[in-house]
Amino acid sequence: MNNLLADADICVKCGLCLPHCPTYTQTQNENESPRGRIALIQAWAGRHLDTSKKLIEHIDNCLLCRSCERVCPAVVPYGRLINNFREQIREERDATLSVSLLKRVSHNKTAARLAQSGLRLYQTTRLQKMARSLNLPGLLRLDKVDRLLPDYHEPTALASHYPATAEIRGTVGLFIGCMGALLDHQTVNAAIKVLTAAGFNVSVPERQGCCGALDLHDGDKATYDRLAATNCGAFADNNLDAIVTIASGCGSQMQEYQQAEFAGKVVDISQFLIKSGCNLSEQLLPLSASVCLHTPCSLKNVMREEQGALKLLQQIPDIKLSPLPATVQCCGSAGSYMLDHPQMADALLGELLTAALTQPPEYLLSSNIGCALHIAAGLRERGIVLEVLHPITLIARQLK
Repeated sequence: MNNLLADADICVKCGLCLPHCPTYTQTQNENESPRGRIALIQAWAGRHLDTSKKLIEHIDNCLLCRSCERVCPAVVPYGRLINNFREQIREERDATLSVSLLKRVSHNKTAARLAQSGLRLYQTTRLQKMARSLNLPGLLRLDKVDRLLPDYHEPTALASHYPATAEIRGTVGLFIGCMGALLDHQTVNAAIKVLTAAGFNVSVPERQGCCGALDLHDGDKATYDRLAATNCGAFADNNLDAIVTIASGCGSQMQEYQQAEFAGKVVDISQFLIKSGCNLSEQLLPLSASVCLHTPCSLKNVMREEQGALKLLQQIPDIKLSPLPATVQCCGSAGSYMLDHPQMADALLGELLTAALTQPPEYLLSSNIGCALHIAAGLRERGIVLEVLHPITLIARQLK
């Protein structure tokens, strides 16, 4: 309670955060703003407000996009405040089937392998089409997960080490994450291809696991701490110059691990290549195509590394890049948020897609798997054929 009050008391209630908050922008409800949520937590921690379903709803409606932190003159640790509150009232919050299933698969490698086999059967036969025609995902309350599933690709077994294919510049550890291993093999393979082509030996520790963001945001700090310790142990090699991430949601969380030596090495892959002085332009084939670049909130507001992908993509000859306008806020993915708050998530996604499709691009790129899956699902639901990729995948495709 004292920690909650100490963090909440930093807020001077100036309201500069309000126009940057996606849920406030949508609702114009003060309780759905950072300032309003801080006031609610402040009252609850001071025992002036009882725990109630309505209170929990207002806090849980937060996307934790952390746009408010970026503009806060008082530097309120808003993300920490929300996570600590959720930890305090964890027993009062209801876990949905979708999120429970997601956590089980992300935490347990045996469960992940079973899920991989299940996806293969579900998506390479007529099962998925039949299930959807009968509305089985909806009846089983798994329709929010089913809509996100990309086309199935057979995974390739990963080695623990990949040597550089150019003059050696260093050695990096690659964090692939639980969802990258399950649903985003092409980005994992692309990252290895680009890093080795840029002159880096790549280590892919088998012991690595989920970053723990889902658990921390769900109030389960004990599980989060355990997962963080596992990853710190997996990447304990002192020879690693950096721990490179391909999902900004994971990277932003790992940069906030308590283990400073680990956290200080974590960097987004595009930013890492730019900061390392890599110029791949001579190794890249021209691409005369229009590309819309989406910058995830976690990359922009937490990692503060939003320029890396743009600068890296500019190395592709003839590319026509158009970043989304600054007026576009969160896409609505926000980890498991899109599963538990589909109405708000779809409203935010609708605004993003309207902006992105004003002049329809040939590719839409995002540096976070959750955002990419959510955006791709929204495009499919609107009958729009448009490939959604990680920036590093497009770079890998253009390598000579």
